[in-house]
Amino acid sequence: MKEKKPYLPCLLERLLDDEPRKREETWDKFHFDQRKMKTLILANISEILNNANIEPQLDEGIHREVACSVLNYGVSPQVGSYSNTHNWNRLEHLIREALIRFEPRLLADSIIVSLNGERRAPIKQGIISFTIHALVKWSPQPFDLCLGARYEVETENINLQLT
Repeated sequence: MKEKKPYLPCLLERLLDDEPRKREETWDKFHFDQRKMKTLILANISEILNNANIEPQLDEGIHREVACSVLNYGVSPQVGSYSNTHNWNRLEHLIREALIRFEPRLLADSIIVSLNGERRAPIKQGIISFTIHALVKWSPQPFDLCLGARYEVETENINLQLT
């Protein structure tokens, strides 16, 4: 039995093939160093946070399994909602929950989403700046991931960068 490769990238990276006619991959095809893994995770987190899920249409009591599945991939839309402009705690919770659900390479207990500005008035010129800190599962020990994020309130677009 082959040994399972740890820390595989998400399914999309594994399905994209640079050499489609080649029937077998070299052993190091999906072996990454920490820098490459940070880049892959950054791209995956950007995908998660820039997709609107269907949570507002779900009844949590009836659709509990759907709410926790990939059918509900992303973050709940916030445009026009009270939480968008006044409740950083709600937005922080939505981001953290999306990361816990859809980025299993992050240690869930280590995920911290923190506001860079004032809690009373988080929006500056239509942008909320925040930071995401987490530990990435890695051997022999986890490594730190720190992302700077800018949430554009009007478009709901989140721009991320490694810090």
